[in-house]
Amino acid sequence: MKRRIEIIIMICLVISTVVFGVLWQKAENNNEDIKWLAQTSAYQSYTQFLEFQENGRESAYWYGVADFRAFQNAYSLLTQDTNKSTNRTYCNDFYGYLVLSPEECQTHISEVVKVMNILAKDVEDENGYIRMFELRNLLKYD
Repeated sequence: MKRRIEIIIMICLVISTVVFGVLWQKAENNNEDIKWLAQTSAYQSYTQFLEFQENGRESAYWYGVADFRAFQNAYSLLTQDTNKSTNRTYCNDFYGYLVLSPEECQTHISEVVKVMNILAKDVEDENGYIRMFELRNLLKYD
């Protein structure tokens, strides 16, 4: 009888270990999916703002704003339990300027393109957020 209980306990431990491993891998993959979404959205925003800079098409600007919003949401999820709240605040402020002051942002489109170029390459590059903060200050105090 004692041997039978030991076997049942071992089977339960093996099953719980396998379930834990599967759940851990699934959580890890979800984080990678969110990072991919943030990276893709940052790249799309960059290409749209670049197109606006080159061609002046108003629709390209607004597509860039929409892609920036998608990037902002994905980045927020990606950094949810981290110390990146300052970067999320910069993104939120910057998005506000893109939407509420489009004429002013459009006059500084080369700076917008530079910021998004950095983030299009790596959404975790702190230089992109520093440049975003500098651009936000330029828009705020210009």
